[in-house]
Amino acid sequence: MGIKLNHSSARSVGLSLALALCALSAVPAVASDAPLLWQVNPSTSSLTFNTTKAGTAGVGGITETMRFSRYEGGLDAQGRIQFKIDLSSIDSGIGIRDERMQSLLFKVGTYPSVTFSAQIKPEEQKKMTQEAVVMDVEGQLTMAGQSKPVKAQLLAYSLNGKVMVSTRKPILIKADDFGLTEGVEALRAIVGLNFLSSTVPVTFQLELSKPAAKAAMSALPPSAW
Repeated sequence: MGIKLNHSSARSVGLSLALALCALSAVPAVASDAPLLWQVNPSTSSLTFNTTKAGTAGVGGITETMRFSRYEGGLDAQGRIQFKIDLSSIDSGIGIRDERMQSLLFKVGTYPSVTFSAQIKPEEQKKMTQEAVVMDVEGQLTMAGQSKPVKAQLLAYSLNGKVMVSTRKPILIKADDFGLTEGVEALRAIVGLNFLSSTVPVTFQLELSKPAAKAAMSALPPSAW
C-alpha cells in the first residue's frame, strides 16, 4: 500500500504546485474568476508525489511514486493563480489502494478536490515568457477543509509559445497540517504496515498555453477581431 500517505498533501501540492507553477513570487493568495491568460494542459503535464512504507520493523522502507490525472487551472492577466486537483483521480497503480485513499484519506465524498491560489507580480509574469527564471512562490493550499500557506521554488521558461513550469525541489506536505493523520493511520492499519510516512514530497512539470479561443484570436489580424 502506498506509504507516506500525506497524499492529500501531495495532490494539494499537486495543486499547490500546479498553481504554484505560475506563481513567480511570494505574495498573498487571492481568489479569481477572471478569464485565464495561461492554462495548464493536463495531457502534457505531470503531478506526482512519493510515499514510503515498511511492512516490518527494522526493514528498509519502499518508496513509490503516485500521481493525479485530473487537474485544472492557470494564470490570469492580473497575475492571479488558481489551481484545482480532482482527488478521485489518484493513481497509485493499484485499484484497491486508490479506492482506500479516496475513502479513508481524502474522504472525497466530502472533500472532492484540493485547491491552490496565489498572486504574482506583473513583472514576474512577464519574465516567464522572455527568459528562464527561478522563482520563490508562496500561496494558499486548501485541502480537507483546512487552508495553509505553501512555499515552492520553481523554474519557468517559454518554449514554442507555451510556458513550462516545474519544481526545483520537492514540496513537502505534512498530513498533520491538514488533519489527515487519522487517515494515514487507517491506511497503515488496514494493510498491516509497520510504517507509513505522513509527509510526502510533491513534484510537478506543467505545460501552460493560451486558451484555445484566445489563441485563435491572437492569430488573426486586429481588423478581424
